[in-house]
Formats: sequence, C-alpha cells, structure tokens
Amino acid sequence: MKTFTQTIFAKAVAGLLVCFATLTTFAQDVSVNILNQPAYVPQLATTGRVTVDVCNNDGGSTAATAGKVRVTIVFPSAIVGTIVGVTTTGWTIESNTGGTIVLTNSASILAGACSQISLGYTATTLGGPSAVTGTLSFPMGALVGDLSTNNTSTTSISVLVDTDGDLVPDVDDLDDDNDGILDTVEDAASCTSAAGIVTANVDCDGDGIPNRLDLDSDNDGINDVNEANGTDANFDGFADGTPNAITGIPASAGAGLTPPNTDGTGGTNPYDLDSDNDGLTDFTESGTNPALDANGDGVVDGNADPDLDGILTPVDAVPATRRDDLFPDLNPTIVIGSLEFTTAGSQKDFVVNLFEINNRVQITGTPISFRVAKISGFDITYSTTSGTSNTTAPTANSNSDWDFVENANFITVTAKTGITIAANGSKVIGFTATRKTGIPINTTQNITATIINGSAGEIKVDNNIAITSITAN
Repeated sequence: MKTFTQTIFAKAVAGLLVCFATLTTFAQDVSVNILNQPAYVPQLATTGRVTVDVCNNDGGSTAATAGKVRVTIVFPSAIVGTIVGVTTTGWTIESNTGGTIVLTNSASILAGACSQISLGYTATTLGGPSAVTGTLSFPMGALVGDLSTNNTSTTSISVLVDTDGDLVPDVDDLDDDNDGILDTVEDAASCTSAAGIVTANVDCDGDGIPNRLDLDSDNDGINDVNEANGTDANFDGFADGTPNAITGIPASAGAGLTPPNTDGTGGTNPYDLDSDNDGLTDFTESGTNPALDANGDGVVDGNADPDLDGILTPVDAVPATRRDDLFPDLNPTIVIGSLEFTTAGSQKDFVVNLFEINNRVQITGTPISFRVAKISGFDITYSTTSGTSNTTAPTANSNSDWDFVENANFITVTAKTGITIAANGSKVIGFTATRKTGIPINTTQNITATIINGSAGEIKVDNNIAITSITAN
C-alpha cells in the first residue's frame, strides 16, 4: 500500500507558537487486466468472450466512486463484428461503435476490490492473432498516486477456419466436414479408380479439396456419408445429429463412422469408384443421368464447385452453399381402364401421370418433357385441350398445359412456359389408344412413357419409364 506524507511546520504568529503536524494520505491506484476467453473462436461464432477486471488497488479505505473510472476496450474490427455487454453490472456503456466500446463505473469499486466486465463478440472474418486493448481513464480527474503502468492491458484473439460451420474450429475438429468420417481416416484413404488402380491420396478425386473437407471424396456423385453407411435423413451431405461441442463429430456418427469395403480390395467405399467390383461404376449403379459422366470413368464430368464442398455442380442441388440436398425426381405411371381390345377400331382412354416424388420444387429453367412411343398395332391420339379421360374412373387431365409434337416414332409432350409440377405434386395427361384394322388376335404391345432426362432439373433417371401392355383379342 502506498502512502503520501505531508508535514506542517510550526512557526510563531503574532507571538503565538503554532505546532506542526504530519498528515498521512493513501495513494489510489486503479488497474485494468484483460483476458481472452477463449483465445480463438471459429468464423461466424457468436460466442467470443473477453473478460476485463478493473481493480481498486492500494486505496486504503477509499472507494473508486461512481463516474470516477472509465475503461475503453478496442477490438480488431477487421475480424470482429458486433460487440455486446454480457456482464456489465456496475458499469454504464457510454458508446459502442466501430469496434470500440467505452464503459464508466456506475457503482463504487471498493478499496482492494475488483469489478469484472464480460464482453461478447461475433467473429466475422478469418484472422489473428489480433490485439484487444483495454485502457483506463478518469473522467473526474487523475487519481492521486495512480500508476500509469497498469492503466493499459492487452490480449489477443483469433478467428479460425471452421469448414463445416459446427462452431468447432478445424484445428480442434475431428471431423472437419461433418460427414461422420474421422479426418484421420480420410487422410489415410486408399483411392481406387474404376479400373481398379489403387493409390494412397489425401485428395482422391484430385479436385484440390482434401478428403477430410470433401463431401464426395471420389466425385462419383454419391456423398461420403452415404457410402460410409451413415445417417443423413435430410440429404444435406452431413451425418445427422448435433456435432459434439469438443470433437465436432455429429451425434449419429458416434465416435466416427467406419466406412465399409464391400469388395474387400483397394479403398473403402467412399474412395472406390466401383465399390462392389462388379465392373459397373458406383455412378452408373446410382441411377444418375449418364450424360453427367459422358466418358464413363465413374466420375461426374466437369470441375465446377463454387461452394468448395467437393460436390460438383451437376450433382449439387445447392451449388452455392456448402451442403447438399435432393433434386426433384419425376416418376411416370400409366393408367388404363382395360388392357384388352376385342375388335378393330375399339378405343380406350389412358393417362400418363407424372409424379414429383422427392418433395422438391422444379429447378428454374428446366422444362418437363416426356414421350410416348408409337406402336404398330394401335393408334395413340390425344386432345390438345384439357378434358376428362375415362380410365378406371373419369379423370380430369391437364392437356391444355402441354405442347404435343410428333415424329415417326414418338409423341413428345412438353410443358408450356410457366407450367410446373409442385413438390410432391402431379400432372395428368390424357391419351386414347385405338386398335388398328387387320391386327391379329393375341397381339400384345407396350404403351411406353419415358420422361426426358433432366426434366424439372432431376438427375436420377432409373425410374423414368412406365410400361403397360395392351392386347388385341
């Protein structure tokens, strides 16, 4: 404790002796100490904390009364966004702008006591370590005996990469991309080409995104979480469940998925382009539009990946956002009242139903088309206006919404501008089949309706055909 001593000397005044006295007063020193809690946070976190201790030291019994102490905290605005007071009991926020927050004590700080302030901040931009500085000043004037050497305190904070956005920085995250597979497993992957060539590579598909950050490490159009037998009920490419706050592993993946190796050779399934070694690539077996792998190497064509999630744009339903989703998926059916035509010229209505089965809206700029194959024993006709088709029951059709174009082999039907099929919705298009003259009895032929690949933006094409057999008896 510091003291100051003042002596008053005696002297004679008008013949009177005046005694002297020694007065002792206490110096008052107020200090600031600033701590980072923690030293780093992931990008976009709102959980950054800085703790500020303001202490009234060496003051004897002298309190630092309200309004006597001001503390100014300057954050690095290049990496920090909003600053908020989390705990400011005994303090008034005077201003909070541009990365600087200023507080003045609204309650006394007792001698020998400290008052603590907790401030929160949002982490906006990668960077650091960058300084956070706290500085004391005294609105009512300087304190007698205050030490300027402890009126400033500095700490540092950093904003680190958090690839999967689970608020666990990659430096601490055991599963950086939230696919449920540990980074250590992905970094040690053996990569197997469609030709069966095995290489060890931390980036199996060579797209510049390492396996541990890549949601489709072999670019076969099948997400790693699915090839590792993980759970992804919402189809976003991440293993389901809240990531552990310490390890970053999604809850459904437990301590980390163990990817299977179906064929027992080369790499495990997420890194093997022919996981069952049957000669058909996983891409082909997935039912994806073959036009997206024109050279048949089992890898999605192209290299566009604007969100850098490792899922190439042709098979990424949300290419601008680091995650995946389902594409719309159309499935046709044919309904006809009777399958037998007993006389020449006999007619029967049938309808082609188009169902959207993935509960996803049509992608803008992707029209819907299908075709009905012409057959030799029956004429297939249609109306260009909506009406009723008499199949198993009278059924309203939407023929007015469609354009019909014929060639020698097909009737191609395309939705008019502005006509879409809603998520989980359907459209009905009506036709009539008429038995031709001279067709032998027991002649059976197929009515075949095929959705044109890419309709509505779909990429799955192995459910695009409906076939119904009709017979001339």
